[in-house]
Amino acid sequence: MEVQQDSTGDKADLEPSGTATETDRHGFILGKGINSGDEPSPALVRHREMKWLSIISQWDDVSQRRSSKVKGQCQKGIPASLRAKCWPLLCGAMERMRLNQALYQTLDESPALQNWVEVIEKDTDRQFPFHEMFLSKDGHGQRELFGVLKAYTQFRPDEGYCQAQGPVAAVLLMNMPTEEAFWCLVQISELYLPGYYSPLLEGVLFDAAMLPWVLKRACPAAHRHLQRQGVEPLMFATDWLMCLYTRHLPFNTLLRVWDLFFCYGVRVLFQVAVVLVRRALGRGDQREECDGQMETLERLRGVKEHLLPEHADAFIQEVCSVSISEKDLQRRTERELENWRKERPDSTFDPRVRCHGYLMAWERVKETEEKKERRAKEKGNLTLAPLRSLSSLSSLSPSLLRKWKKRGSKVVEEDCEGGAGELRHLRGGGGGG
Repeated sequence: MEVQQDSTGDKADLEPSGTATETDRHGFILGKGINSGDEPSPALVRHREMKWLSIISQWDDVSQRRSSKVKGQCQKGIPASLRAKCWPLLCGAMERMRLNQALYQTLDESPALQNWVEVIEKDTDRQFPFHEMFLSKDGHGQRELFGVLKAYTQFRPDEGYCQAQGPVAAVLLMNMPTEEAFWCLVQISELYLPGYYSPLLEGVLFDAAMLPWVLKRACPAAHRHLQRQGVEPLMFATDWLMCLYTRHLPFNTLLRVWDLFFCYGVRVLFQVAVVLVRRALGRGDQREECDGQMETLERLRGVKEHLLPEHADAFIQEVCSVSISEKDLQRRTERELENWRKERPDSTFDPRVRCHGYLMAWERVKETEEKKERRAKEKGNLTLAPLRSLSSLSSLSPSLLRKWKKRGSKVVEEDCEGGAGELRHLRGGGGGG
């Protein structure tokens, strides 16, 4: 299943030529049809920065006992200056990075898995071609993007690379350093959206099957129209979900949506889907204009043209007003899972393991740490570096491996983060998701 590309336009005229290129506050080239929207007043930005700095300084207490405060600030929007800190903090990437010190550097310095190199290199040039970070093939943005995606294929050789991870990683890199971006990508892929980027794409297929239930509840008229025209969610929402709306929202609105996503998890993706369907097909005259399957699909795929960047606050308010509780989502997941298993009796995919927001993500990271500590105590003198993951062992230098052997350490799957995937053979062949 191939996702849409960012742009097919020629950006040769934007390659570095010795003159400075004027950009907006997000780094996009001015005059390329990208409007960054209105900016909050400096006083409001500073006020929100102080709120978040207070939350960060008391994170262990505030995140657990005053979660409503964290959620309220996420709805108002995380200041741009603090997303590099807040996104990794919310999703547990910061803690996971601390527990896996130097792992990203090990992966980054290791030779790339050749079956993925060509695929990743081809995609890095396609991501946000009008952003200053990604203008040049030899620029730091494309190099960093390649490094993060390459590292993920080494960290999860059982999954490899999925094309939809490219724009997700690119947005992360626009907001934070490479190591933090890598661990955020890991948390998204493993905890928030497990199965979305696996070879069978089971996670996104499952959520596409959930979407009619969401639409029927929140916008029944549009849902009936989709049914009459034979339009299934897989026809229009796959790219929305897999790419986390990176190609379908004005950029300032996208960042606000991601603030919510890291806080609440997958239900935000459903809520945004509802709002986009409403914007495209919510009115009677809109549905009358789309009197066929193709017309309906064109309207849905082109919905970004009808979203104004300066209306980000209104968009976020509408997203938050879509009533989907965590309990509702879990109950529906159980019912949908019954149908899933009847249709796919051999599937081992289980959407119930995913984290519905930052609290569950942190619980999962802490559970992993506690399990490792217990295993270390049970095994006595454990001399392996903490949380060495997946294919990183195969990339260690021979001298370091000899040192481990001299110490008499035993490398077993349960000792290292990643479980049964630790010593798996690399999957052969290239190709994205």
